[in-house]
Amino acid sequence: MKKCLLIPPLALLMAACATTQTTEAPVPAPAKAAADTMAVSAAITAAETAADKADAVGYQWRDTASLIDGAKKAAAANDSAKALDLAGQALRQSENAIKQQAAQQDAGSHI
Repeated sequence: MKKCLLIPPLALLMAACATTQTTEAPVPAPAKAAADTMAVSAAITAAETAADKADAVGYQWRDTASLIDGAKKAAAANDSAKALDLAGQALRQSENAIKQQAAQQDAGSHI
């Protein structure tokens, strides 16, 4: 009997959820493009800054500069997703290079 009492309210709830529309307005294309450009620019700048810090301690990894160059080329070709991905990879490499330098600075010789 209790199951029969639960079915009608659940059916109404499911029907209400299925017909609910979102009220979010779509982002205009020029505003989205400007936001993407700013995000890409910020990501590349962050990657370059981290790469400079890694280079300053003598631990810049081999592929970091080419990743940053690739991000710049992708940004110039308006491929924001690829530019953000490459800049993110370069940033992570630089951060890991700095961590590597910190971990190895006290390593010393064990001979």
